[in-house]
Amino acid sequence: MKTFSAILLAALLLPVTARSETTQSETEWMGEARQWSVGFVGEKPSYCRLVWNNELGKTVEFRQSLDSAMWLVSKDGWDIPEGTTTKVTLIGYSGTKAVAAEAFDSKTLRILPATEKTGVAQIKKVLKNSFVGTPDMELDFAGNEEPWVVPFSRLQQMYTTYVNCLNRLVPVNQASQVSDKTQPF
Repeated sequence: MKTFSAILLAALLLPVTARSETTQSETEWMGEARQWSVGFVGEKPSYCRLVWNNELGKTVEFRQSLDSAMWLVSKDGWDIPEGTTTKVTLIGYSGTKAVAAEAFDSKTLRILPATEKTGVAQIKKVLKNSFVGTPDMELDFAGNEEPWVVPFSRLQQMYTTYVNCLNRLVPVNQASQVSDKTQPF
């Protein structure tokens, strides 16, 4: 039984090459597990994508480059007018917080937790906490959209793949600041 579990786990973590999706540039998918995927986009500036796809038209995506981070939520049935702003309430491990969101495209909202630098830090904190075992988060929308439950509790096993993606963002001649290993010296 242990061998079967190991084979199944290995199959879930194999790099994804058959599936491709176009954003502004082609995504090179590095791995997926339990509805979460990690991909690298090589456009300038390059960035990593961490995507949850519930396979029913809802997605949550985090995009992180060396100096920015973005949090996007989208649904196939949405038709968001350009310039729309709204509120999304985040309910999770750190309580309840209403944050601003704006139209990113006709099917996507960009969550804006705070001003640019603080917002980037907050998004990175959500990601960091998610990889160490954060419970799922509920997103409540200001309109008539039903609440979503984002399964952050499934994200832990994608940590190494995400770190590998982030390491690709660092120029070859520069030492990486991102590592899944620590040193006591």
